Amino acid sequence: MNSITLARNAARALAKTVLAISTVLGSGVAVAQTATQIATGGVTGTNYMIAAPLANYINENSKILRVSPSTSGGAYENLRRVDSAQAQFGMTQPDAMTKAWNGEKPFDKPMRNWRVIGVATPQMAIHVIALHKNEIRTVSDLKGKTFAIGAPGSGSATGTSLFLDYVGMKNDVNIRMESHQDYPSQLLDGKLQAFARLGSVPAAVVDEVAASQPVNLVDFSLALENSKFLEKYPFYQKVVVKAGTYKGQDRDITMFGNASYLIVGKDVPNELVYDFTRLAYSDGAIKKVEMAFKGSNLNRSNPLEGSMGPVHPGAAKFWNELGVKIPDAKLK
Repeated sequence: MNSITLARNAARALAKTVLAISTVLGSGVAVAQTATQIATGGVTGTNYMIAAPLANYINENSKILRVSPSTSGGAYENLRRVDSAQAQFGMTQPDAMTKAWNGEKPFDKPMRNWRVIGVATPQMAIHVIALHKNEIRTVSDLKGKTFAIGAPGSGSATGTSLFLDYVGMKNDVNIRMESHQDYPSQLLDGKLQAFARLGSVPAAVVDEVAASQPVNLVDFSLALENSKFLEKYPFYQKVVVKAGTYKGQDRDITMFGNASYLIVGKDVPNELVYDFTRLAYSDGAIKKVEMAFKGSNLNRSNPLEGSMGPVHPGAAKFWNELGVKIPDAKLK
């Protein structure tokens, strides 16, 4: 057994091992808590901004779970972490689910050691942000420019790369992939002419840059229509961001993107997943997340819409109690 196998076995054991002991205040009774991680994304991204207050709420209200949000490159890296049990929970998207399950690039083999919990935030969009003075308004204007498409392992980088390749533009731009948090300053300093970021609408990163200089959001409408990209890759959808959503935005802007889902390792015990799901979609958690990050998140009424993979039995138990129909997994 090599060192990699040993490390993976040790990580898998984490899901079933009691790692922390806490005391219920006022009772004096020691209660076992399992320490877990939830893989998210960059600290200013949608996933982290949802996961941080969510983990805090679960930790305040669960007797058996201790959840720590961890930063990452994003959806594709998160799926790898959960599949290998480096993290017990994570946030990912339908495109990453599909490619991982089938072993398609950027994955080098099928990854099926994960299960779905429910939607984290519906219908995010890949925002491509440029400074107004650089006059980048449409996809074709990106030709010859230095374009940061997202952090390695992120849904933004993978989706943008797939699009550029599909429309024959991958060799027409100077592509860069670095940490998400570096992009705003690099754009303002002129080291980049545009960068991509997947997030809910409105996305905080757009306002962050616009606070310093006027910005343009790149419109994908003509490129999507002419290329039929969304027909080829139906796990993406068109997103129209209405005029006035962002400072200085005087017209509707068309982008593409998809929803984010909470996933969990398939070997994480049912009782832990049930408790996580019960608390994550409670009124208290939804309110806490909304206070920290405005947007339509943690949809309890239709939590499995658009999901691709099988649902974890622990999550399914909770959804059955609420009368939610568990759909047949599209990935089998």
